Amino acid sequence: MDNDKPNFQGLPQRVKILFELMIKEPSLRNHIILTGPPGSGKTSSAKLLVEAFYGSNSFGAKFSRALFLNSSDERGLEAVRSRVYPFIRSSLHILFQGDTKGKPKIIIFDEAETLTDQAQMALRPLLDENPNEIMIIFLCNSISRIHPSIVHKFTVIQLESPPPEDFKERYTKILSIKENNISNIDILFRRGDIRYFLLNPDKKEECKNLWSTLMNARRNDIPNIFDTLLRSWMFHELAMFLYFMAYILSILSIEAGKEMISYTDPDFLKFCIFETKKEILSSWFQKNIIDILDILDKN
Repeated sequence: MDNDKPNFQGLPQRVKILFELMIKEPSLRNHIILTGPPGSGKTSSAKLLVEAFYGSNSFGAKFSRALFLNSSDERGLEAVRSRVYPFIRSSLHILFQGDTKGKPKIIIFDEAETLTDQAQMALRPLLDENPNEIMIIFLCNSISRIHPSIVHKFTVIQLESPPPEDFKERYTKILSIKENNISNIDILFRRGDIRYFLLNPDKKEECKNLWSTLMNARRNDIPNIFDTLLRSWMFHELAMFLYFMAYILSILSIEAGKEMISYTDPDFLKFCIFETKKEILSSWFQKNIIDILDILDKN
């Protein structure tokens, strides 16, 4: 890849610039934490960075110089001892010296927040190494469970859910299709999680249809509508959709938000029968969405 420009197509501009600088200028390289919600592109970004160093077709170089670990399966101290340190000590890269000279060995920990504290501390000596020799990349939904004593050793890159138009462009490229008929409401509610729509192709307009059903409902029909919805939607997901509706409509009050969050508490739900759950959601919807919209229409 030395003679080719790195292909960071699809990455946010600020991430693309940072990666390009790391490739071109060794002194700017550092260990990296890529953090963001599911489907925001953490894994894809890490793989693109590896390919930028070693090329998309250089199997030998990548095999000997990049290690990808799913920390939810290999999250303990033993995994670090048995997988990471042998990889660091291996000399297989000598066979591919032309492809690897001046480039770091890269270790990627997916779901890094699930690493135990012991495992994270065992990585500390590697984090003290020159990133031009060994580069550690953590992928995580949140850095809150990364041990505070090592966070400062990383460059933290926050990835956000893509806006609907960017999402549709990425989705169609992944599937190599021209169709991009996923509704914007579905994209926003699912936080731009591309994997969700790849795994559930029949749910491209589920949230759009739910929005239409609720916004066009007659008051007398609302309890029956929620009776039907709760037979296909899980309570907490439907509750969060109502929260999402109020937020998108810019009518979500602090009191209404606190009330809905309290309803999704697992201990509270243990004592709720189906009829109670239906009453909770239908009442909240009428009070905090329908009644507020009626007042705004009158004004």
